[in-house]
Amino acid sequence: MARKTKAQRNQEHADAERRVWEVFRPKLDAATTLADALQLADQTPPPDAPGRSYYSNLAFFLQCFGVPGGSSYAEKALYLQLIKRLDATGVLKAGACQKVEEDLRQSMEA
Repeated sequence: MARKTKAQRNQEHADAERRVWEVFRPKLDAATTLADALQLADQTPPPDAPGRSYYSNLAFFLQCFGVPGGSSYAEKALYLQLIKRLDATGVLKAGACQKVEEDLRQSMEA
C-alpha cells in the first residue's frame, strides 16, 4: 500500500474536522441552558483528535465568556446566539450579555 502524501493526510484531517463540526454545531445550537453547554464541552475528544478545538474553545468561552483565540467566525456566531439564550434564562449578571456580544462582534470584524 502506498504511503499517503501530505496533501492526502491534510485532506483527510480537514474532512474529519468537518464531520466533527457537523455534529458539534447543531448540539451547541440546541443548547438552551448553561448546563446544556457545559455538558457539550465535557464531551471533548482526546488531544490531537479532529474537532477537539471546537470543544476546548467552547469550554474556554463558558469559563470566562471571553473570545477564544483561534475560534472561527462560525464558532463566534454560535457563541453569540448562545449568550443571548443564556441571558434570557437569567444566568448572567446585568449588562454581561451586552459586553460579551460586543467582544464577539468586534472579534468577528477583525
